[in-house]
Amino acid sequence: SDAVTRVKDHRAIERILTLDPRGLFDVVSQQNISMCGFGPAVAMLTAARRLGAQLAELVKYATSGDVSGDRESVVGYAGVVIS
Repeated sequence: SDAVTRVKDHRAIERILTLDPRGLFDVVSQQNISMCGFGPAVAMLTAARRLGAQLAELVKYATSGDVSGDRESVVGYAGVVIS
């Protein structure tokens, strides 16, 4: 559902925003979060930190329910800029 997806997504997004690759790995694994690009996101956060990234900013978050109006079964989307 939209409500459950938002809670789970924000747990993962919070780890991304704190530039925490291990935290992202742990929260996705332990909370049974279905996340496309999970491995690449962990790798990106690891590389970004090693390259000196200090900031992550959430540009936009939405679910498919925001467009379709169907809140029973949704997919979440997040855009994040790392610098």
